[in-house]
Amino acid sequence: MKTFKQHIKESHASYGVGTQDQNSAEDSNKGAHNIDNPEVLKSVNAFVGAIADREYIDPSHAVNELKEKLGRLGLSFDDVKLEGDNGTVTLAVKQFGGRFGKDIDGADINDDGVSHKKSGGLKIEFKHEKMSNNTSKVFAKLV
Repeated sequence: MKTFKQHIKESHASYGVGTQDQNSAEDSNKGAHNIDNPEVLKSVNAFVGAIADREYIDPSHAVNELKEKLGRLGLSFDDVKLEGDNGTVTLAVKQFGGRFGKDIDGADINDDGVSHKKSGGLKIEFKHEKMSNNTSKVFAKLV
C-alpha cells in the first residue's frame, strides 16, 4: 500500500504544479512581478500593448481598464486624463505602492519599488489618436 507522500509525489511528478491540462499562475515559472527581468517585461508589454486592439469612445476608459489589470501584478500609476485628439503622456509606475522605511544600513527608503531593481525605474507611455469614426485608439507600453 502506498503512503500519502508517495501518492502525492507520483501524481505531481509528471506535470508539476496545477493539473495536466493547466499551467501554474506563473507561466513557465517566470513571475510577472519580476518586472526587472527583460523577458518578463517583454511579456507584460505584450499584455499592455493589447489595449490597442480595441477602439474606445473615451480614451480614459482604456487607461482605467489597463490600470485595473496592471494592479493585479502590483503595478500602479497616477490618474491621467488623455485630452485632445492626439497626444502622448508618460507616467511613473510604482510596484506594490513603492517602498517606505529603513534600509539595512539605516538609510531612509522612499521610492517607487522598481528603481532599486531596474535602473531608471519603470514608466508607462500612453499614445492616443482620434479615429475618423470619432472613436479613439490608445497605445500603451512600459519603458
